Amino acid sequence: MKEEFVSFYNKGERIVGTFHIPENIPAPVIVMCHGFTGNRIEAHRLFVHAAREFCRKGFAVLRFDFRGSGESEGLFESITVSGEISDLEAAIDWLYTRSEVLKEKIGVIGLSLGGIVAILTASRDERIRAVCTWSAPADFRDLIFMNAIKKVFGNIEVDELFSREYIELPSGYRIKRDFLDDLFKHDILGSIAKISLRPLLIIHGTNDQLVPLSQAEKLFKAARNPKEKYYVKDADHTFNRWDWQWQVINYTLNWFSKNLIAP
Repeated sequence: MKEEFVSFYNKGERIVGTFHIPENIPAPVIVMCHGFTGNRIEAHRLFVHAAREFCRKGFAVLRFDFRGSGESEGLFESITVSGEISDLEAAIDWLYTRSEVLKEKIGVIGLSLGGIVAILTASRDERIRAVCTWSAPADFRDLIFMNAIKKVFGNIEVDELFSREYIELPSGYRIKRDFLDDLFKHDILGSIAKISLRPLLIIHGTNDQLVPLSQAEKLFKAARNPKEKYYVKDADHTFNRWDWQWQVINYTLNWFSKNLIAP
């Protein structure tokens, strides 16, 4: 196995990532999409642990920073869901240039907002052959009116949220109102139905305080077969405990092995 620092471009801005290459190539590949304000390492190095384990078991893995996040070029305040969909498509374009990759066996994992990006991209790009979401929302209209969303946007009323040109986040980041305007243009539940007949796995913690479990149930109900769900008892939004983390990694690995490696 080896790990390679890589980069490619989208809309004139450089996207950086880490490409994990297994011993036996060409290999099926998993692309990992981080969450809002996240990066290709993610909380408690979740993406690092997962990518290295997937690679040990025979997968090539690409984890990358969306533009405006991590080490990639661009401003965080300019991010939109549409922009991140474009970044994921650029990542797949780049994978098609690599001899280590089996092009007909590309899977995607998305954490939180990255899960939405994975769903929306797969609904229109059939190069993605399997989709797994970790802690993904189903309907941002619901979340905007729930107390959980205030953990991201702060203690601000909905009307004021949409009236500002810039929104200052408690995390120290800020976004433009364009992010929200773009977000509500996307039909997440309609898009998830379009992934069929490609396999879908939804993973969620039962004690997720940011994106409640009911959101995972909405996703699962809207999806068509083949679909599967796995709920981690008591786990939070980023599976922030050693046993939760490895439940998610191992279940995801077994699922991709069945759907991307097995004949």
